[in-house]
Amino acid sequence: MAKSSMAGKARQTKSTGKSKKPLLASHQRSWLWGRNLVLETLAAGRWPIHELHLADDLGADATAAALAQVQAQAPKLKPGRASRARLAQLCGEADHQGYLARVGPYPYVPAETLREQARMPSLWLILDGVQDPYNLGAMLRSAEVFGVDGVFLGTQGQAGVNSLAARSSAGAVNRLGIARVPSLPALVAELRRAAVRVVGASLHADYTLDACDFTGPTALVIGNEGTGLSADVMAGCNMVATIPQAGGLNSLNAAAAAAVCLYEVQRQRRQDVSMWGNVASPGRMS
Repeated sequence: MAKSSMAGKARQTKSTGKSKKPLLASHQRSWLWGRNLVLETLAAGRWPIHELHLADDLGADATAAALAQVQAQAPKLKPGRASRARLAQLCGEADHQGYLARVGPYPYVPAETLREQARMPSLWLILDGVQDPYNLGAMLRSAEVFGVDGVFLGTQGQAGVNSLAARSSAGAVNRLGIARVPSLPALVAELRRAAVRVVGASLHADYTLDACDFTGPTALVIGNEGTGLSADVMAGCNMVATIPQAGGLNSLNAAAAAAVCLYEVQRQRRQDVSMWGNVASPGRMS
């Protein structure tokens, strides 16, 4: 069998077990920074913004555009002005571009709502113990680009959406439906009962990715960056697949593997468009 580019072996700990190390995504205060991310979050109107700070040396046009968006989307929000040094002190980053927002908890979508709003054939992404918020953000970016209907995250041992993930996602957190569920094995079982094919990604698998049929309702499962899928989640999958590899390294990182898997789904569905309609058009959360 060809080598795989999936990350990690099945881990023996349960997916509902508690992580022994604090996750990078845990912060008492969540700041979003950077022009595009702040303005897109404001325009989307989903993630509550409690404070908005603009650099006091922003040009007149940039300031006017930002204030006009505030007036349109959050008229009760009163933007503050501060030096760039002060903004950097608040968020701990110097690359804020003069835009800084303090946000509340990320507005996760109920799992039932995600499933009700799915197109046909549905496409889900399930993340099983992804701990690095930058990897999480990169996966969310790929999910948005490739038209995923919704992303499911566990509640234990899994990074959540925060400022780091938002930055890495290039704003995809404002366009995707993302749910947290207490039990990924239970979710997998529910999806299978609903005739969704659940395919896990693993370094060790009996099938290659291109041999799987993704033209019907599908849920892709990506595991932890180092240890891969948890044993209980892997056991619940319909099948486990690996990415064929021609090079000498034995794996891609988890975020790259997720992008390859999602591309393969859309590649197959574009070829099968006569059966399902215009499935290549990515869905968006309103």
